[in-house]
Amino acid sequence: MLNPREEAIVIWIIIFLLLALFIKGFRSSIPNIIKSFYNLLMHPIFIFTNTYIVIMFLIMYFFEILEIGVIKDYILWIFMALYPLIFKVTSKLSEVNIGKLILESFKLSVIPVFIINEYTLPLWIELILVPFLVLIGGIIAVNNAGDKNLQLHKFLNFFLVVIGIIFVFVAFKGFIFNLHDATKVDFYEKMFFDIIGVLLHAPLLLLLQYMCLYENLILRTNLKSNKILTIFLMTLSCRFNKQTLKVNLKNHYELRKVNTIKDLKIILQANSMKS
Repeated sequence: MLNPREEAIVIWIIIFLLLALFIKGFRSSIPNIIKSFYNLLMHPIFIFTNTYIVIMFLIMYFFEILEIGVIKDYILWIFMALYPLIFKVTSKLSEVNIGKLILESFKLSVIPVFIINEYTLPLWIELILVPFLVLIGGIIAVNNAGDKNLQLHKFLNFFLVVIGIIFVFVAFKGFIFNLHDATKVDFYEKMFFDIIGVLLHAPLLLLLQYMCLYENLILRTNLKSNKILTIFLMTLSCRFNKQTLKVNLKNHYELRKVNTIKDLKIILQANSMKS
C-alpha cells in the first residue's frame, strides 16, 4: 500500500492531468505525445532495458528477494531512481563510472532517508505540503537562474529547513511507536532496496553505456543496415575499452567515409592500435 505522502503525490498528478485535459493546446498534442511515447517504447535500447527489468523482477520474485509488500517500492524505485540513473549513464556516457555509482549507493544516509519517507504526516497535511513544496522549489530555481534575491533565498531555505525538521521529528516518532516493524523482513528490504537495486541492475547500466557509445559511432557513419553486426564488430574491435571508443568518436572525418562494414573494421583496428 502507498503511504500518505505517496498517495498525496498520486492524487496531485491525477488532478494535474485532469486539469490539463481542459487546456485546448494540451488536448491537441495528445496524439503526438502518444506517438512519441510509442516510438520510445519501440526503440531497441528501451526494449532491452525493460526486458532486463522484467527478467530481474521475475528472478527476485522467484527467489523471494521481492516480497509482495515490496513490489510497490520496486516499481517506484524503477521510475524514481533507476530511470534517472539510466538517463545519467546514457547522456554522459564515458564520463560516468558505474563502479563509483555502486559505491555511492552504500551510504549510511539510506537509513534516515528511508525512515523519513516511510513514516509520514497525515494525508490531508501531505496534500497541502506537496504542491507547496513544488512551488517553493520552482521559486528557488527561478531565483537562482535570474538575479539572485539573497533575502528571498534565505527565507525559502529557512522555511524548507523548518519543514525538514518537522518531517524528521514526525518520522522518527512514527518509527519509535512502530518498532515492531523492525522485526519484519520487508522492512529491511525496503530500507536497503536502493543498494540491492543498484547492484542487480549494474550490468544493465554498464551494457546501456556501451550500447549508446556504439550507437553514437554508428550514427557518425553512412551505415544504414546491419546494426547488430556492426555493434558486434565494434565489440570485438574495442573490447569494451572506453579509451578506444573515445578515440573512435573523435574521428568524425574518418567515420563519415565509412560506407561498409569492411571500412569500419579497418578504421576501428587502426584506432585500436593508436589507443
